[in-house]
Amino acid sequence: MCLSGLALPGGSCGGELVPRHQTAWVIRMRWKWGRWEHGPMSVRSAGSSRPGSEDLSRLAELASEAGNQVARQHVVSQVLLRQFATPVRHASGLQVQPYDLLYPERHCRTKPTRAVGWIKDFVPYASASLEALWAEVEQKLPPVFHAVPQGTALGDPHALAVLRDLIALHYVRSQHYRDTFHRIFKEAHAEQRRWLLAEGQQLLRAATLQRTGLDTPGRQALAVRADELLSTMVESYGNGSLLRVRIEDSFRTAREWVAGVGLEILQAEEGEFLIGDNPAMTLRTEDEQLIYGMALGDAHTAVLPLGPRHTLALGAADGAGSVPRAWVDRMNVLQVKTARRRVFTRPGSPLRRFIGQLIPQWQADQSATRLSP
Repeated sequence: MCLSGLALPGGSCGGELVPRHQTAWVIRMRWKWGRWEHGPMSVRSAGSSRPGSEDLSRLAELASEAGNQVARQHVVSQVLLRQFATPVRHASGLQVQPYDLLYPERHCRTKPTRAVGWIKDFVPYASASLEALWAEVEQKLPPVFHAVPQGTALGDPHALAVLRDLIALHYVRSQHYRDTFHRIFKEAHAEQRRWLLAEGQQLLRAATLQRTGLDTPGRQALAVRADELLSTMVESYGNGSLLRVRIEDSFRTAREWVAGVGLEILQAEEGEFLIGDNPAMTLRTEDEQLIYGMALGDAHTAVLPLGPRHTLALGAADGAGSVPRAWVDRMNVLQVKTARRRVFTRPGSPLRRFIGQLIPQWQADQSATRLSP
């Protein structure tokens, strides 16, 4: 279902925005050929076609690149932020207007796109080659962005493919994805360890006996063996190499998935769009509620602002259309609600008051998240 056809719950701009945690990884262990298959290859992106053993191969390939690190890693592409940038008096180059949701009392001056939308060591392992992968998409965007307001992008298969890649890139290279990765890994690791010491206890004993010739009496000895079994996976998680492999593979998977669905280029009839620091979001409606943050394959659509006047949305077929002011406001609420700290507008935008009205609820949501178990 496309954005323009997604039923708006609760009237023109009513209803409730509800977060939905996605389960993006599973840990699998199996007994094969007299040994346990385990380690980083057991952690896979849901829906990925790559066998887990390829994770180990990729980790080995990246070992020589471990120190090739880019510190400033943009989670919002500069080329995308430039669609919101304009010249400003007494400042050089194009500027965007940032808003700090955590400290709204601090007046933020306009800034160049290179100065915002980045996180230090977002991926802390071998990120230089990952940045090169993102650049393959980003360097194709300037002529495509020029074609969007001209109305010619829809008839250009290459332009549509690049815009689809842009959605996949921001869906995966996001704080939402990274947070989900950490949460699911910790949950899955704890569950795997629990299983080894409970239902899988006999298999763990048999594996230890076959490998070492020694029995494993007592729960403490079993716990030591379970931790040894999971140690490679834990080490790869701890040094960031597992995130590096997963984010690369998940981008390729998301890219393939997005290539098979329609893309809508939507224009605001009134008002203008803003963009947050977590800009690509998945949406679906359930029981008169607008749910966000689910896995890509479970969504009715995924949206990404493309500038003050345009937004992208996945749907059943390629198309162009317009959305009313209520939908523009709704998408702006979503951008603020899902932002991790900052949102951005064009300089001189009338959205300052709109953003200010949403900040107390954003801060309350952040406090509730920190207090939740």
